[in-house]
Amino acid sequence: MTKIDRRVRKTNQSLQLAFKELTKTTKYRDITVKQLTKTAQINRKTFYLHYDSIDEFATTIAVEISEKILQLILEEPLKKGLSIPGYIFDKVFDFFSQAREFYTFMMTSTDYLFIARQVEERVSKGLADAILKEFKLCKLDAYICANFLIRNTLLLFRIYNDGQVQLDKDEFRDRLIRLNSSGLKSFLDIKRNLAN
Repeated sequence: MTKIDRRVRKTNQSLQLAFKELTKTTKYRDITVKQLTKTAQINRKTFYLHYDSIDEFATTIAVEISEKILQLILEEPLKKGLSIPGYIFDKVFDFFSQAREFYTFMMTSTDYLFIARQVEERVSKGLADAILKEFKLCKLDAYICANFLIRNTLLLFRIYNDGQVQLDKDEFRDRLIRLNSSGLKSFLDIKRNLAN
């Protein structure tokens, strides 16, 4: 892991805090570098030293969310985790429930949907790589399984969070488990793979 200079880390933290603050009141396309750097109390030249644009900076937010979700999902060996009904749902739901208002907003806001898509792609790729290592699947099947799990989980989380479905958490969890289990059954035989 590359050691990041303390000043760079402080600059990134200031920019992220400023970005989080601005998202509460400002649409993404209306956030300017001038506004972001003023809120972060850093020089615009400093911003451009690290990033070419607001879009490039926003990608760092997607990377951060992706890494945290993947770290949670892959805490356990995947064969063990996927043998537990609702494992991925529980990890993702807990992540967004634990005082992570900003992350929930990034993943559910229509204006910031492009960040949610980047997160979905990155987490799906990381999960596909993990599936490929632990299960006897071809690369395409691992990719399909990972995308199916992550897309369903994040999409249904957005629907649940927006209040589009009137279910409590347990009912919502049960439906997602049934959907994911039935969809993955022909790809991943968890019981057989646990024996290997």
